[in-house]
Amino acid sequence: MIFRFKKFAINHGNSSMRVGTDAVILGAWAKTEESETILDIGTGCGIIALMMAQKSQNSQITAIDIHTESIVEARSNFENSDWSNQLFANQISLSELAKHLEIKFSLVICNPPFFIDSTPAPVKSRHNARHANTLLPEDFFKDASQILTEKGKIFIIIPALGSERWLNAATNFKLFPARITSVHAYSGKVKERLLLEFTFQNSNPVANEFYIREGKNLGYTESYKELTKDFYL
Repeated sequence: MIFRFKKFAINHGNSSMRVGTDAVILGAWAKTEESETILDIGTGCGIIALMMAQKSQNSQITAIDIHTESIVEARSNFENSDWSNQLFANQISLSELAKHLEIKFSLVICNPPFFIDSTPAPVKSRHNARHANTLLPEDFFKDASQILTEKGKIFIIIPALGSERWLNAATNFKLFPARITSVHAYSGKVKERLLLEFTFQNSNPVANEFYIREGKNLGYTESYKELTKDFYL
């Protein structure tokens, strides 16, 4: 199962999480300037890591996942890309990485599992990829705060419902939102996702709204096309 972008192709048939709108929006939205070292947490098939490589071709990018098939698939996708010398995939949890890491990252990005105490998915690997009992907000920010450089940035996408827990957990580890983008399916729909950028600097965040489609069953907005133009065919 192959998904083709402008500058790379993704095989995503065996990964715990496949190519999806959340990952593409997050990867396109994240700012990679001056990011020498990048960590993609829960990489799945490697889509976000590859987007980071396309956007920041001087960075060293580490992609981690606890799911064996995902790491195998991500490594293959990395090897078949133009940035194979920048991309490294390791099967390890964030907590284990934080314990043994000798360097720090200037950019951390994650499309995290976010369904808490909900009905398990029928496939265990997919359940683990989508359900936060494998990566709780408190654990995420505890470990992420330890591996982030002083001027580093964290980028995540989460559901708007329940976002307070993520925001509170970040604050507990001295991480503060610098940008907040509310993502709507289309105008008139309640916000479904939040794109969040965190730093150690406490300042008033820049907040805005983002709409994916012009309306129900209608085409993509100009904003969505502009955001993703460097990636989608």
